[in-house]
Amino acid sequence: MKDTNQCNWPRANPGLCAVILFAVVAACPGCARYKPQPLDPLAVQQKLQQVSLANLAQEYDAVKGTETAQNISASVSEGLGPDEAGLAALVLNPGLKSKRLESGIAAGQLVTAGLYPNPSFDNNPLLGSMHPRHQKSIDSSVTVEVLRWQERAANIQTKQANIEAVHYEMLNEEWKTVSDARAAWWNAVASQERLRLNQDEIALSARLLDSVKARIRHGAGTALDANLAELQHLRLQMETQKLETDAESARRTLRQAIGLPYDSELKLRIPPGLNKNAGPLAHTAHTWKLPELISSLPESATMKAVEWRYNVSEGELRAAIARQYPSLRLGPSGTFDFNGNIWSSLLGFAASTEIPLFNRNQGEIKEKQAARDLAHADYDARLQTVQAAVAEAAAQVDSIEQRLAFQERELLPKGQESIALTEKAYKAGEIAGSELLLARSLFIETERSYLELLISYRQALEALEAVLGRRLEDIPGSEAKQ
Repeated sequence: MKDTNQCNWPRANPGLCAVILFAVVAACPGCARYKPQPLDPLAVQQKLQQVSLANLAQEYDAVKGTETAQNISASVSEGLGPDEAGLAALVLNPGLKSKRLESGIAAGQLVTAGLYPNPSFDNNPLLGSMHPRHQKSIDSSVTVEVLRWQERAANIQTKQANIEAVHYEMLNEEWKTVSDARAAWWNAVASQERLRLNQDEIALSARLLDSVKARIRHGAGTALDANLAELQHLRLQMETQKLETDAESARRTLRQAIGLPYDSELKLRIPPGLNKNAGPLAHTAHTWKLPELISSLPESATMKAVEWRYNVSEGELRAAIARQYPSLRLGPSGTFDFNGNIWSSLLGFAASTEIPLFNRNQGEIKEKQAARDLAHADYDARLQTVQAAVAEAAAQVDSIEQRLAFQERELLPKGQESIALTEKAYKAGEIAGSELLLARSLFIETERSYLELLISYRQALEALEAVLGRRLEDIPGSEAKQ
């Protein structure tokens, strides 16, 4: 006699349970967990205000890790030269710190490109039946996408090229930051030299004023001479205020370029000049040639970044062409039936694919072809632009060098000789004080013109290095500039 209280639920199929359990367990390990990290503007501001050159050694080890902290500290303790200013900007500038994080994004994209697609588990349970009762059926399959020919290789190629592009973009950004800091350092030195020349002129003006007053007391001078001397002295004193403001502004700009707070302590280490006229801005004639500069451009970080961006477009086109073929999914499948008493099963093979009647990815292929052509044209245009910029910057350096040579050879000696003869004639009573003041004004203008030309020369060199993407001393056949 049949027991009406017997449970009619079928026993689970062990094979099916194993497949489901494996799928659940395989999905769990290695999962990342979200950790909130809210932005605290006050903490960021406090951190920026605490940055100083004392942090340079530790920060350099964290960023580069190739030079000892002792060497960095010893170099900076004597003050910042142009190279130290560039190094400090390389380490402390917050803009570079944010730019370096882009390499992590590119690395993550490469990991994604190298991953195989996850298998897909499809299950179609039919668990209720009226006739006959208790009949059940379960259809299950596990399929894996078979990647198209060369699609994965093309994706990896694209992301590897993107990593290289980000790397060279980072190098280009680093050089731009270093170049800006070096230029800001030279501008600060230039402001200081303008102020120094002004102080020298004030000292000479004070002595000349005392001399004119002494001559007046002895009856050899006039009130006009005294008035003109006082006017020149007051004008120089008024100019001092502007030059002091400009010097402090240049130092603030240097602090910003480095990444220091606007009011942080800043000591400049100014090297001695090659001659007393030039001071720290003294120069030597360059040894590089324009064809050498132009030929080095394709290896610069700027052009390498554009070159690798072209390789990115090449990989994207290769991947788009691979995706014109239909995708394919393969894997085992099974049907499990229960007739009320026992289970029965059928095992087989599942396959699915697209039928490319309407879409063979032709739109994306055309888009990527145009993108590759655009990247090629962008490389051509960028190289032509950089070549023209280098040629223009080199021409500016040449022009200023010629004018400097003329001033050093002709104007400065003549001006010194003229002021010496005028002072001699003035002491002998052969000329009036107004004539000496006029000669002194002309000589002051000559000295200022020479100083401004030296400043322009240094700025032109920095501009040339900025567009060149490297130091001029690193060009084969050239030597370090002073």
